[in-house]
This record gives sequence, structure tokens and C-alpha cells, in this order.
Amino acid sequence: MKRLILCLSLSAMTIFLSAAGINYNGTNLTENTEFTRTQCGTMYKNTMSETSGMAASRQTKGYLWAHGDENTGSNRKIVAVHPSGTLAMTVNITTTGSDRDDWEDICTGVYGGKKYIFIGAFGDNDLKFKDEYYIYFFEEPAITSGTIAVNANYIRFGYPDNAAHNTETLMYDNVEQTFYIADKVKDGICHLYSLPFRTDYGTNLQRLTEVCALGNGDKFDLCTGGDISPDGKWIAIKNKKYLLLWERQGSESLSNTAQRLPQQVAAYQEETQGETIAWLNDSTFFTTSDDKNDVPIYQYDRWGGTVIPDPDPQPVDSSLKAINEVILSNHYYAFINSGETIIRGWYLAGESVPTIDSCNVSAGATWAQSGSTLTVTALNGSTAVYTLDIQPVTPCAFTPEEIVFDGSESSWVKGAYGWDDTKKWRFSKTDTDYSREIAGKTHVEFFLPACDTVVLKSMDSKERDVRIYVNGVQLGGKTKLLTTGNSLVVKQSSAFMLSVCSAQDSGDGGVKALCMARVSTAIETAEKEQNTTRKFIRNGVLYIERNGQTYTITGIPANR
Repeated sequence: MKRLILCLSLSAMTIFLSAAGINYNGTNLTENTEFTRTQCGTMYKNTMSETSGMAASRQTKGYLWAHGDENTGSNRKIVAVHPSGTLAMTVNITTTGSDRDDWEDICTGVYGGKKYIFIGAFGDNDLKFKDEYYIYFFEEPAITSGTIAVNANYIRFGYPDNAAHNTETLMYDNVEQTFYIADKVKDGICHLYSLPFRTDYGTNLQRLTEVCALGNGDKFDLCTGGDISPDGKWIAIKNKKYLLLWERQGSESLSNTAQRLPQQVAAYQEETQGETIAWLNDSTFFTTSDDKNDVPIYQYDRWGGTVIPDPDPQPVDSSLKAINEVILSNHYYAFINSGETIIRGWYLAGESVPTIDSCNVSAGATWAQSGSTLTVTALNGSTAVYTLDIQPVTPCAFTPEEIVFDGSESSWVKGAYGWDDTKKWRFSKTDTDYSREIAGKTHVEFFLPACDTVVLKSMDSKERDVRIYVNGVQLGGKTKLLTTGNSLVVKQSSAFMLSVCSAQDSGDGGVKALCMARVSTAIETAEKEQNTTRKFIRNGVLYIERNGQTYTITGIPANR
């Protein structure tokens, strides 16, 4: 076991003064100003992309466990990282008897003198699983190095109302040896539930017990993460904007604690995709974001800024100056072909030329843009120069007929891994290797005219996992791309970019056909009416009727 030394670092801290907090249930919360916020490290996308859950190790102090948003195939794993972001170990997980892939949170705890890891496989954006929610558990291994494999047991549970719930928060109380689970409700009130932990539930369905409502569904909905401090003193539950804190009084039950008003942590700053919180001890916790890019790891400390130094930092090659990822301001993921220094990107014709929204480069390197040139400078001062090639795209013309791709659509289909007669417009599997995304292998964009729905068809009989984005905004959750097609409700009144991004764990996918549909808009109705002009003669006089109004040949309105 590695030994950690704590040192004081007051740089880059965020300290907040007391102010009125959010309206929680008719009462403005008190702000807790005891915590300071410091960026202690980075969760690198090639270590864990889209970090959905994080928990502190109880076996090897000072380390964190994390899992991603994709949990199928080779991605059924958790990683151990130092708060600096250094990868220590990977644990591949099998779950005999259950294969739920929507893991949303992780926590750690002690039961019967043994230390455990718990994983909540209970995400349900489409509210379709009902009683098929799982908590996977296994004894926590010591964190050393390399990769190991474990087989997890599970607890299957359902909610007391016998209905489906979408959930992202799993917590474990060491005092009561009980799980506390907060569901995720949009535009409504989230609720807290409990379930005692036992190792002998077997395959029997367990029912949660409702504890209380959380907030009023206004300022505090969409709970995305939470954790209980190892001494059971503190509950912390967050959404993307706010982090709330409950303090246990004496030996009271945590159910009673949760029914009192919480405090709002003043130092917390909104994390756009913030889904994680992990208590290290009774005074320090960590948060990070569910994002495909490298993201900061933040450390929060009560009454001080102790930052845990990395005991085994990974050496950085001072000569590296490669670009790993470029995202444009229109949400297009630009790409660079292997061996080239041209950054290619596209945008809708008629709109402003997009700028670089973010640029991910080699560790320690920096980048700067001047016009159409982007220069990456390594730690040793050497440079690499890239050229921006960002071109406008004219969307395809609207047609109600199905478009079966033949490769000629390259003027309005962009970013694909490639084209062939078998796989059509291709995308490759999701991979933590930067090279796949920088080469545009994991997604394909379609530049389309205004329409209400789009039907996409898969290239073969295999169902392909994808995520769909409209102008960079995700449309629902993960979905299946089917041979028979799946219909997407897009409701776009102007031209737009539709992105199909791989959510696979293996193999190549492809899109073979597309069909658009739209209802008559006010403009289309007006255009149709303008084309319904007729002439007629009455009592020897020539009249013209247009849009329901009758005129004489001289243009004077006339009554019929």
C-alpha cells in the first residue's frame, strides 16, 4: 500500500461568503461556507470517458474508483485513479445472471468487517425496466497496478409504487449498513429511498422503502449523484447546478436526517455534466463530470485546502505535440486523418463560420490559433503547425422519398469513417483511443433541411447502439439503429445537423438509408395558397381570384 502525505495548497481555491441559498421546499436554504474548492487533477478521457460514478477507496486510502457511462463488452469495468487523475488499476467486471448496462453510480462501504464496492445499474431514461434494477457488489480489491477481473453478485430491486424510475444516485451508510437511493425526476419532485444491505438476497426482488421527498421539484430536481461520508455524519446529494448537505445529529437514523432542511454548499460551481461525488473522509469530497473530453477533478475541503500529492505521477513526454480532439462552436467534432496536419470541419451554409470551442492536445502541451493556423507547442518548446479547413455545407433537398445511400451523398454527409457498398456510411466502435475520434471514425453527420421526423436505417441485420444529436444536443438516450429503421422526432423549422455517434463496444456500424417527413408549415401553406390563382368571367367581366379574394382585371377588390 502506498503512503500519502498531505500538504497545504491555497492556490486556485474558491472561497464563498454566506448568502441566501435556493428555495428548497418553500424555504431558502442556508449556505454552508466551510468548504473550499480546488482543481486537484484531471479525469482523462483515455482513462475513463464520460465518468458517471465515482467513490473513494476504503481499501487503499487516497484513491478513487470510477466508472463510465458505457458499460457493455470491454467497457464493463471500473478504474482506480489518484485524485490527480493518474490511472492506477483497472477492474474488469462480469455479472452472472444480469447484464444491465446503464451503470449510473458507485459507492463503497463496510459490511461484516469486509470492504465492498457497490455499483448502481439503474438508469432508465425511457422508463421501461420497472423491476429490473440492480446493485452489483463485490469485495473491494487492494489497489496495486495493472488489470484484474472480478465476478460481481447482485441485488435486484423495484420501487414501492411498482413503477419505473430513472435513477443516478446510489449511497451507502456504514452506520446502518443501508443503501440510500435518490431517483432522478425532471420537472417534478425527486424522492429518497432506502434498502438494507444483505449478501443473501439471492435473485429475489426487493422493494425499496420511501424515505422522503427531496426539494420541491423547482430548483432541485434531476438528482445526478450523491454520497454519504464514511463516518455516516454527512449526506451530500447534487444535481448539475447545486450540491446540498445534510448533517446527522447524534445517533439518529439517516431517514430522519434527510427529512430536515439541508444546507447548500456555497463553493460548488455548476458542472454541465456533473454526475459524481465521492467522500474521502468526513471533511473532503471530490466531484467530476460525465463528459467525453478530459474534465477537471475538483476537491472540496472543510476549513482548508489540503491537496493530496500524487505518489506515483506518470512521466510526461516533453516532445509530444499532437492534437487529440477539436470541437467547433457548432458542436461539430473536427477530424484529422492519420499522418496529416489538416483539421477538417463543416458548418451549415449561410451561418457564421464556427470557431474552435475546445482543443485537446498532448499532456503538457499548449495550443494557439492565428487565422486558419493552429500551432501546438510541446513542453520542450518544439512545435507542430496544423491548418484549419472548415467548409460550408448546403443541406440536401427535402424529399418525402426514402434516400438509399449510394456514396454520392458526400456533399451533405460528412465525418463518416468511410463508405463502402456493404456498410454504406460507416462509423466505428466507441474507443478510448484518441485516434479513433480524431480521425472521425465514431460518428457521421447528415446536413438536412427543415423537417419534423427522420427515419434512419441500419446497414445490416445487426442492431447498432448509437446516440443521436441535433445541432450538438443529444436527442434522448442511447438508442438502437435498426434495419427496419427507427423514427426520430426532430421538429426542426430550419436546416440542421444530425449526428449519429457510435455507442457500440465492438465492430463497425453504418447507415444505409434515410427518410424525412414534415407537416405543412405556415409558410408552406401560404406558398400553396399563392399558387391557387384562377380566372373567371361573370356577366361579361373578367375577374381574378387569389387567396380567397376576388379582384377585377384592374386590381380593384370586388364582391362576388
